[in-house]
Amino acid sequence: MSQALKTIRIDRFHVRVGAASDPGLKRAQNEDSFGCWLPEDPEDGRRRGLLLAVADGMGGARGGQVASRLAIETIGSAWRQSDGANLAGELRAALAAANLRIHGESESRPELAGMGTTCTAAVLRDGELAVAHVGDSRAYLVRGGRIRQLTHDHSLVGQLVRERQITAAQARTDPRRNVVTRSVGVGPQVEIDVEGAGEKLAPGDTLILCTDGLHGLVSDEELRVGASEPDPDSGCRTLISLARERGGPDNITVVLARVESADGAVRARPAPATARPRRSRSSKATMLLIVGASIVLLLALTAIGLLASRLLHPKRMLGAAPDVHHTGGTST
Repeated sequence: MSQALKTIRIDRFHVRVGAASDPGLKRAQNEDSFGCWLPEDPEDGRRRGLLLAVADGMGGARGGQVASRLAIETIGSAWRQSDGANLAGELRAALAAANLRIHGESESRPELAGMGTTCTAAVLRDGELAVAHVGDSRAYLVRGGRIRQLTHDHSLVGQLVRERQITAAQARTDPRRNVVTRSVGVGPQVEIDVEGAGEKLAPGDTLILCTDGLHGLVSDEELRVGASEPDPDSGCRTLISLARERGGPDNITVVLARVESADGAVRARPAPATARPRRSRSSKATMLLIVGASIVLLLALTAIGLLASRLLHPKRMLGAAPDVHHTGGTST
């Protein structure tokens, strides 16, 4: 399923959003869900921003579908009731509300016992970005021709990679890669990570949200290339197709959000250049001191060399009589 979402105005910027979800080639059901919300009222949009989310359900075909759907619905509902005063705090609260709702359903319906879901949600507002995250779905930022993962996987192999017990390449094929250490709805409470981009978003930046059915088969560099296509919806289809070409053993979901200027132009931010350091006065003084010390050392070594030469090869003193060797005769 592919969904092309219209270009959305968020205060000073436009954001073009595309999304796609596919069951893959081995699963009969799609347990992934995704959502995108923007308040209809422009003033609400400026206050709350654009909300995007992906979720990957667990707990059997039925339980997984229900868990991911409830997560997306609850996060959207909680966000619409927020006032936008604290992006990170309100996004965290939205995921906490989803956790309580899913856990409650699991407790009250035996056929859904033990269900849970990963969830990665992001809010974009006037250059600000907040990401809330539980599980092994991911958020990336593509900027200036480079890609950076914004979230940490809450999975066994993710922990092993951070502890340097295995490499990221080994994690892709490790038989334990599907073991999630944190998920929404499994318990009455859940620890939620909240991240940011570290600086304001700018035209040319692209946000990626995706489930492990995509990032488990497609490299970061391939994600960057797909996310950099002119049309985000086309980029989503390209990435889904790439995962399917590699077997598509899991459900596959991706959301792309491209930041553009208000006139619709994309102005990619260049990769950071290495600045040439300016020498301070203290640096110049240090340099002069080093040069002076070097000259003094050179003169000292020269003097030592001359002294050593005199000791090893002594010259006769002027005016000294030559040695006289007597060979035996008598003088008269």
